[in-house]
Amino acid sequence: MGLISRFFGRKNPLDIPIDKLRENQVKLDMQIKKIEDEIAEMDRQIALLFEQAKKARSKSEELTIATKIKTLNKRKQSLQNTHAQLNKQAMLVSNLLIIKENEALLKGTPTWELLRKMSPEELEKHLVSMQLDSQNINENLNKMLGYTDQALGAGVELEEDEELQEILRTIQAVKEGELEPEIAAERVTKEKARETEVE
Repeated sequence: MGLISRFFGRKNPLDIPIDKLRENQVKLDMQIKKIEDEIAEMDRQIALLFEQAKKARSKSEELTIATKIKTLNKRKQSLQNTHAQLNKQAMLVSNLLIIKENEALLKGTPTWELLRKMSPEELEKHLVSMQLDSQNINENLNKMLGYTDQALGAGVELEEDEELQEILRTIQAVKEGELEPEIAAERVTKEKARETEVE
């Protein structure tokens, strides 16, 4: 099921009313902001855990803290995946809005006919991957119609134990004064973010 059909049913995307698209755009913007706030809170909690790890008196206490950091990282990764999906949806809705706002100019052109003939899935695939604006709509739509699929490289997931070991090594660096808790948190969460991007 495509992004459009999830929100608007099986309609041709070009038949969706502008007011529905605008309403959806506002909802998506609010969801994206909420997730960004949650991700920032996760970063703050991870930094606090590294601060707490500085004072850990035993390996078992360090392991407990590392496990909490790992759990937060997994939750953050899940939020980042959701954030990426919401951004795709926002791009799709934004591009559809621009097309709909320029419908009068486009109707009757070969570009409009090609758009109408595309399947909803094909149109959606192209609209998610490009940034339209009112000034360059014709040029970008013409480019879009010539686009071909690009395969995304599949990321390699780290073994869970390896991730935990990396967090424990980072805790050790914090305890020995080699890293500040904020930098340690950044390092651990950025590594996780890179994995998410690769996937």
